[in-house]
Amino acid sequence: MVKKLLFVFILLISCINAHAQFEEGKWYLNTSLTGLDLSHSKYEGTNFGFQVGSGAFVVDNLMVLVNFKGEYVEHGMDETSVGAGARYYLSNCGLYGGLGLAYKHLSNSVNRKDLVCLTPELGYAFFLNGTITVEPAVYYDLSFSNCSEYSKLGFKIGFGFYF
Repeated sequence: MVKKLLFVFILLISCINAHAQFEEGKWYLNTSLTGLDLSHSKYEGTNFGFQVGSGAFVVDNLMVLVNFKGEYVEHGMDETSVGAGARYYLSNCGLYGGLGLAYKHLSNSVNRKDLVCLTPELGYAFFLNGTITVEPAVYYDLSFSNCSEYSKLGFKIGFGFYF
């Protein structure tokens, strides 16, 4: 019982601290490691990626952001992508949902493919202090062309910096 009360207390404190960071005019920078993807293609092997994003809160709780991603895929096609989207923080305590579009360039030694994807995500910003967060998220890259082969469900974890 004491552990449950302590957990609720910590969650409430993080909500109070998080509210000040999601205000209009705040800037955001994020670096994430990706690569725990669950691909619809059974031919891909190990993959490892890095993503960098930046944005600004245009109104309270709503951020507009841009990002760049690079990913190495063993036995598959390496990915480079540029995207833009929006993220909305729910209940001022760090839980967020995002939606965006990304232009992807996939390539290996034999093939090249350019795609446009819808990129929804769901995550949580866990504040380490007033400006730094650890941000785990689940995302889905929904390809507009050949959906069953190029869409991906994945997990990423990163650090966010709120200024």
